[in-house]
Amino acid sequence: MKFKQAAALLDNVPHISRHSARILYDFLLSEKPTDCLELGFAHGASSGYIAAALDELGTGALTSVDLESSAEFETTIEKTLDRLNLTSYVRIVREVNSYNWFLKKQIEAQTQNGVCVPCYDFIFIDGAKNWTIDGLAFFLADKLLRPGGWILLDDYGWRYADAIERGKTRSDGVTNRDLSEDQIAEPNIAAIFNLLVAQHPCYTDLKVQDQSWAWARKLAETPAQAGAKTVRYERKSLLRSRIQRWRAK
Repeated sequence: MKFKQAAALLDNVPHISRHSARILYDFLLSEKPTDCLELGFAHGASSGYIAAALDELGTGALTSVDLESSAEFETTIEKTLDRLNLTSYVRIVREVNSYNWFLKKQIEAQTQNGVCVPCYDFIFIDGAKNWTIDGLAFFLADKLLRPGGWILLDDYGWRYADAIERGKTRSDGVTNRDLSEDQIAEPNIAAIFNLLVAQHPCYTDLKVQDQSWAWARKLAETPAQAGAKTVRYERKSLLRSRIQRWRAK
């Protein structure tokens, strides 16, 4: 499905902008992942764009995981995908309290002779925005990400403090009163990306887009020694050339 067709049907579905959706869609057309995993789908907007890109490629599958409570949304992922007529590309999984339990079961299923065999080419972490939950999710996802595959974390600059200012006392299953003042004040995903992903010896091509999305690519081979790496921060003004490079591949 062409991007404009998908966008016309998804513009009113939260929580992804057309700008970010275009970046995601073009990235998928360029990298051509066969097996994709999305952790946190909410109403299914980003799921829809991923499915649209897979449909345009003519191959691939997406597994989308979220909480059971997502089935109670007025606009569910099922409705979003039905609108696009792209349900066949997506396997929907709902867990009681965390997508980390799904990752545990997936690691078990992929373990052969004591070794987990990776099974995804692209993993999108777009859920709790919490150090404890998503920090663990990164390490679990890493076991399932194939060499050369990409990982994307959403909400790089999001803070619990911003949610509190809007009157929210609970965000994605996490109650604010259970957090320390410094965890509320600091962007948890930024901490995960800078302290865990960027320092991991197997990840390169680190970049932060619009202080919102954080990208990293898993090395095709594990390095013998890990050197210092630089995170590249991209502003909107620099994204056009990035998109052009993806399209030119």
